[in-house]
Formats: sequence, C-alpha cells, structure tokens
Amino acid sequence: MQYGENMLYIKRALGAICFVVFTLPAISVQAADKQAKVVANELAVIANQFALKPEMAIDFSNVSGEYCFNGGLGKGGHMTHYAIDPTNTNEDIIDFVNASDLVESGINLKDLPMFPGELGAMDPNQWYFLPAGEFEPHHGKKFSFPLLIRASNI
Repeated sequence: MQYGENMLYIKRALGAICFVVFTLPAISVQAADKQAKVVANELAVIANQFALKPEMAIDFSNVSGEYCFNGGLGKGGHMTHYAIDPTNTNEDIIDFVNASDLVESGINLKDLPMFPGELGAMDPNQWYFLPAGEFEPHHGKKFSFPLLIRASNI
C-alpha cells in the first residue's frame, strides 16, 4: 500500500470518528465544551500516530463498512474499528484485543460469551471470546490467535 493511499484512509477514518463524536446530542453547553476538548485531544493523538505510522490505517469498507486503527494486533496488541456509517449498526466502535498472553497465563476466557460470528450481532459493551482459527467477519478472515472483541454503540 502506498503512502498516498494510507493518507486517504487516515482522512476517512478521522472523518468517521468525527461523524460519530460530533453528531452526538449535547447534554449541556458545559458538558459539550468539556467533551469537545477531550475529543480534540483524542483526535490529535490519533492523527499523530497516523502521521508517524500511516500503515496503522486500514480500510475495511468493502469487508465490514469500517475503518481500522491497528495498534499491533498481530504482535500482541489491539485494534479498533470505526463504523463508516454508525446510524446503520449498534457496532459503532469495535475493540479487538489479542488474547494470546491472557490465555497463556491461564486466564479462563472461555467463560465469556462466544463471539456470535456475524456483523451486527454483538450486544454493546459485552466482551466476547473468539478462539484462534475461527472466522472473524469484521476482517473477513481467520486469525491464528484468540481474540477478545467488544462493540460500543455511541
């Protein structure tokens, strides 16, 4: 993937994030002001990360209608997806955590609900377990490591 294509994905991802955040109803002017500052700081951090590592931006629009911020999922880290159009799903933001270290340390993740296996099927704010080798539809593939997955409906 070329630098110019990555920058396009970065702009689209930031646009999707802004759409989600700035279309939320304001509770009060003071709360909205505080929220706007938090959002501005978070967007600045994301933009700085993309500037340093443009390969972190991945376009999954053709697979799941999402843009991705890859924080090293395959290397034991995490990944976050943002719905391009959050009005069409309860899965506006999806967190993926590589669960290899947790499983290896003996934590029993199998007591968590199993990932339902299809787009739009997660209950918001519920963590799900996906064993290694199972199909993950947000990426359109299987992973060689287990995942913890959670969706948030903003």
